[in-house]
Amino acid sequence: MNLTAARGTLPGVTRTFVLVIAMLACACGGESDSGDPPLLPTRQLTVSQGTVSQKVTAELALSAAEQQQGLMFRQSMPEDRGMLFILGRQLTGGFWMKNTYLPLDIAYLDVDGTVLDIIPGEPLNETIHKPKKPYWNVLEMNQGWFQRHNLGIGAKVEIPKDLPTPLPTPTRTASP
Repeated sequence: MNLTAARGTLPGVTRTFVLVIAMLACACGGESDSGDPPLLPTRQLTVSQGTVSQKVTAELALSAAEQQQGLMFRQSMPEDRGMLFILGRQLTGGFWMKNTYLPLDIAYLDVDGTVLDIIPGEPLNETIHKPKKPYWNVLEMNQGWFQRHNLGIGAKVEIPKDLPTPLPTPTRTASP
């Protein structure tokens, strides 16, 4: 049965109920008011170097799906916000800017939170940005954030000890 045929057969109360549910579904579609993807849980972080110290609010990307999504499709991000990728192991690969509309600084971090490298990422560029050294975590901020706050390589990101552990990435095994 198609919608046109069904429209005239619903009693008034049922039609009203269906309309209210449809309106709620649209209103609660899981996206923020700006049309950006929903935000992940956040934590307050401190980034410091020498006498300079700056607080940021970082979304936590823990699962493989959250890490793959990252900041893709975001149209804006406040100056003091970013995303912290808790990877749970040392990596040597890089990040790209596919479907990412914001220019970002990609800060690659050692296990203790020391900034090993900062690579600027241009919107929608699919070049893989690999750091010079293996890293454990990544902090993405608006492009130029580190420079505007007199922070750079060697800065320390204070990563809270009570963060949830990253969700394991599924592994595939070859069949005999």
